[in-house]
Amino acid sequence: MKLTFVVYKYGVPLSDPCCYPLGMLYISAGLKKLGHEVKVLNFNLWDYDFAEEIKGQDAVFFTGYDEFLPFIRRDSQISCENGVKTVIGGALATFRTQEMAQIVDTVVVGEGDEVLSEALSSTGIVWGRKPDLSHVPWPDYDGFGIDEYHRRHPIRYVGVLTSRGCPYSCQFCAQTCRFQYRDLGAVFQEIDHYKATYGIELLVINDNTLNIRKDRFMAFCEGMKGRRLAWSAAIRTDNFDDQMACAAKTSGANYFVVGVESFTQARLDKMGKKTTVADNLRTLELLGKYHIPYHGNILLGFDWDVPGHITREVSSIPPGYNV
Repeated sequence: MKLTFVVYKYGVPLSDPCCYPLGMLYISAGLKKLGHEVKVLNFNLWDYDFAEEIKGQDAVFFTGYDEFLPFIRRDSQISCENGVKTVIGGALATFRTQEMAQIVDTVVVGEGDEVLSEALSSTGIVWGRKPDLSHVPWPDYDGFGIDEYHRRHPIRYVGVLTSRGCPYSCQFCAQTCRFQYRDLGAVFQEIDHYKATYGIELLVINDNTLNIRKDRFMAFCEGMKGRRLAWSAAIRTDNFDDQMACAAKTSGANYFVVGVESFTQARLDKMGKKTTVADNLRTLELLGKYHIPYHGNILLGFDWDVPGHITREVSSIPPGYNV
């Protein structure tokens, strides 16, 4: 079948570690593995005439967030008028399923890797299944214009997942992938492929959290030592110590996004974060000790917050920390 993926322009600059829509890259790779012909309309790189682009296509795939909804409505109608099947996955499909079912032909809820043929052959709601990550092909960077991404910003990088999902259940998170690790040997094979094929200089680990297990974090650092690649990742603060910070620095870590969330214990507890203020301070101090740049996320504006909470939260941030 001839398939078109649509990636609308979103508010993430090309220099941002999350500029690659990894979810769609995985699905595109899966469809190509099944023998389908896939083309991508990546509006983050170029403009297109949508009606012209879908002529002769069998199906159009959409994904995205609330800000994409007006475009999805418009382009789904154009597709319908041209007899082209429409499929949607991602956040809108998972969290606004019934609404999306009124707009497109097929709504894929959750992880779609194992239900691609079903999504193409049926209409209505298709429920995703937990995939076997050892059989999921690597993301389709070529199809999504990696050469153009690299032409437009000074650092050549890609994103890699060493795991999917998260074993925690923080109140603020919309993660729906069922948690599982990838084999680190397979991860390093993928990294070596990107280095040889694209000449990458920076590796962005797009896991929700890289340091869930110390032994695995240390094994990852050990595997990165000889690869001469800078890398970055997101980490929690409850499972990070001096040995891990040292291993990260010596293996090329050059930036961490730290899940601080708050410097008030009552707020951390209410978020279900399962960390402490002491954890936060210790981790940020270790990153400072080993000169690893970072930024710490602070969350504000929950429904249960009371008047003045923003002022109190900001005043609770210790001076000298990059949050």
